[in-house]
Amino acid sequence: MAEDSQPTNDDPAQGTEDPAPARFLPAFVWRASRDGRIVYANPWACLYLGVPYDKVLGQHWNVFVYPDDIGFVIDAVRQMTGRTLLRNVDVRLMRADGVFRWHTLHLQATRDELGGIADTVGVAIDIHECKHAWELYEASERRLQAAFQGACMGAWEWDMKTRVVRMTAQLAKIYDFPEGTDAVMLAELTERVAPAYREPYQRKLDAVLQHHAPFELDFLLDERIAPQRWLRMRGHPEYDHEGFLVRVYGVTFDISDHRIHEERLSLSERRYRALVESTGAMVWSATPDGSVRPAGGSWDDFAGVDPSCIAGWGWMELVHPEDREMARESWQNALRQKTTQSLTFRLRRKDGVYRIVEARAAPLCDQNGNLQEWFGTTTDVTAQYEAKAAIEARSLRLRVAMQAAKLSIATLDLSDWVLSIEDGGDRRKTERVPYVAALQRVHEEDRAALDRYIRRLANGEKPSANFEFRLNNSQPERWIEGSALLQLSAAGKPMRVISSVIDITERKRLELILRESSRRKDEFLAMLAHELRNPLAPLRTVIALMQKDVPLGEREQDLVGLMQRQVEHMTHIVDDLLEVSRITQGRIALKREPILVCTAVYHAVEAVAGMAQARMQHMHVEVPDATNWVFGDVTRVSQILVNILNNAIKYTPEGGSISVTAHADDAWVSIVIGDTGSGISPDLLPKIFDLFSQGERTLDRSEGGLGIGLSLVKKLVEMHDGRISVQSPGPGRGTTVIVDLPRLHHQERHSGATLSALDEQPEAAVRRILIVDDNRDAADSLAMLCETENHVTRVAYSPAEALDVGQEFKPDVALLDIGLPGMDGYELARRLRKKGETTPLLIAITGYGQAEDRMRAQAAGFDLHFVKPVNVESLLKALSSRAA
Repeated sequence: MAEDSQPTNDDPAQGTEDPAPARFLPAFVWRASRDGRIVYANPWACLYLGVPYDKVLGQHWNVFVYPDDIGFVIDAVRQMTGRTLLRNVDVRLMRADGVFRWHTLHLQATRDELGGIADTVGVAIDIHECKHAWELYEASERRLQAAFQGACMGAWEWDMKTRVVRMTAQLAKIYDFPEGTDAVMLAELTERVAPAYREPYQRKLDAVLQHHAPFELDFLLDERIAPQRWLRMRGHPEYDHEGFLVRVYGVTFDISDHRIHEERLSLSERRYRALVESTGAMVWSATPDGSVRPAGGSWDDFAGVDPSCIAGWGWMELVHPEDREMARESWQNALRQKTTQSLTFRLRRKDGVYRIVEARAAPLCDQNGNLQEWFGTTTDVTAQYEAKAAIEARSLRLRVAMQAAKLSIATLDLSDWVLSIEDGGDRRKTERVPYVAALQRVHEEDRAALDRYIRRLANGEKPSANFEFRLNNSQPERWIEGSALLQLSAAGKPMRVISSVIDITERKRLELILRESSRRKDEFLAMLAHELRNPLAPLRTVIALMQKDVPLGEREQDLVGLMQRQVEHMTHIVDDLLEVSRITQGRIALKREPILVCTAVYHAVEAVAGMAQARMQHMHVEVPDATNWVFGDVTRVSQILVNILNNAIKYTPEGGSISVTAHADDAWVSIVIGDTGSGISPDLLPKIFDLFSQGERTLDRSEGGLGIGLSLVKKLVEMHDGRISVQSPGPGRGTTVIVDLPRLHHQERHSGATLSALDEQPEAAVRRILIVDDNRDAADSLAMLCETENHVTRVAYSPAEALDVGQEFKPDVALLDIGLPGMDGYELARRLRKKGETTPLLIAITGYGQAEDRMRAQAAGFDLHFVKPVNVESLLKALSSRAA
């Protein structure tokens, strides 16, 4: 109907005449006045309502509308505002038989002169069947969606021209697309396949689409989308009349649970098959009455007879005659009891040898408990029986050995902390003691450490492998050593601590004896070195006096030089003995500082240059990089290099060559000292760093030495975090020693350690010098040496004599031996110079040269400390340069 409100000749609003078009319409048509009274109804409406025309006129339209739908009509009329005078609304109209049917009501209104609604025309089209069909469709759709959700299934359609995939909400959820996604590109689906399956998935899909037939594919989604989500796709392709693929439609559903069940079933089958094969069991079944049915190949391999010969009760022919009746009775007993049975007997193998087998049979019943069949296995257990016998024999031997060794097994159950102790491995002699009570048996000094060890082990930590403790109140003292491990349960929780303990009292006694012997050896070495220094001191002093005397003849010079070299050699040996003893006892502390490598090398070469010249040896030094630094003790680094050079000079013949080179990389500085000397034999090379290790020596021992030099060097290098190696092609072919020290990466300039003595002073002064030493030769020779420098000396051979001489002599300098009888040098120093005074200058002359000896001397008031045999030149410089 038109929206124009102007009346026409056919407009029913002008009266009740019957408009021609409405009369023939197969639809419900009426006109209602402003107050809702019907002023016209077409014949179809009267027929539908079952009311004559004259009865319809004047009735309100809401009489024929379903009560719940009246509000929808009123709302539609109210919404006719402005120029919008047309509205549609679905309502139910009552038919003549009283049934309400759905209609689509098209409403059109006209306006009066004031612009209000004058009357309304309604045309109702019957949509009841369509509405019912739509409701059925919606219900079907809901059921389908519910089925899709319940089956984790989604539907899809691929448009192969646009490559667009339309999908249901359930499919979007399966693929983990955002909610509301109903279409994606086909490539997006492929990208969501697990990378390992993507290429096979695409290849299989291309293959199945070429067959023009429905297909089915299984694949795994990417782990980043959903872990272990398996999908199954079922699709149907459609092709046009030219054979081109137009679209593919189908469903995809989640088969993860199904896949898991399949894998579990497959794994169970594989496990069963592997279990049977690994045990070597012969599988068989039997009817309820006990008639055996062998299951194939394993029986053939064992018995070597046709399975039909074994079927029924024929297997009894293979049983050992002595076991046959017992086997028959046991099997019949199992048939009567219908319970799982196990039987061991001897069965003949195809080679005629009887083997011990174990047969197990289990009844298989249906859900009602009725026996259906028997399932059984027969396993060759000969090896197990033999192993059991061997284990029992070994256990017996082990128990005897444990008893002989006095070894016990202690087991601590962590559930109740009760300790079980098996004496000598015999479980019949087991003692159970609460842990706290057992701990009281341990010596009180060892109790806390042992308890801490056990509790750390029980907590899953890993303390040291062994523990030791003493027993409480045991005379003589008893020592116990043990080792323990933690046993965990199947769930990984600590269950028990198992330990083996043994009495090590005798070993401890021997260890104490050895330790005491080692201590005495170290004390002996130190005392030997000290005692050797005493005679060396006057010898060195006398040599210095002889060199200061009137010019000597050539023969006398040779003799003095010989004595000087031998004294220096003895001094070197004594120093090495002391150094080894100190390092072994851990009594050396390094005073580290940056050291310029070239300085250390040149100082070491300078120290041994005289010895090399005396043997007419050629020495080549090449240290190209002057910026290489190491971090170490200046004195000890020099000692390392000097010792190696001394060895090179000693074992290189006259006229030979010695080379010293240095190079560096980012981590290490390498100092290489090579010679053309006697070399090292292959059998000695692995032991070259062992203490007192020596190669073959001549009877005259012209090359001397105690075999401690390289041992000392190696210990010093390792104390510097370095490494040392010795290489030699063999005897007579020279030796190469390589020392690697960690490189120091900075350019801070530190002066290298100088090996010279005190700097000389421009002017010397005459001193009054008191010399105190109970060794008369040492004291007298030292006095004579000082007098050659025009000093005035007095000698005392005991502390009492020194005190008397000191009061009268008033010395400027006192040279005191430390190891004096009756009163040591420290106490004598305190009495000679009272606290706060500066004279006399106190100088210690002693055979004790360790760091603690120097510190003790300093604490006692000594100004200088010299170790016997004294470096004469350094001592004289000190006397002439220090103020009185």
